[in-house]
Amino acid sequence: MSYQEFLAERDKIDYLIEQGYYIKNVKENLSGAFVEFELKIPDSSGKKNTTQTLHIKNADARKYFSSLLIRQMKQAQ
Repeated sequence: MSYQEFLAERDKIDYLIEQGYYIKNVKENLSGAFVEFELKIPDSSGKKNTTQTLHIKNADARKYFSSLLIRQMKQAQ
């Protein structure tokens, strides 16, 4: 079951990244991580700061978004 949870959470993260979102903020607590994504460019409705938040519970999915965050930070330099 844990692997299936990882796949589901990874797919949600990948979907947002593919839609043009980037990781803006991460808040961790005992129940997992709340990862806030923000849209890089305005969407078709003209909104500029559209955000989405995912609750990531699986440890492997937390490692996965951490690696994406590191890559994102390196690209910003």
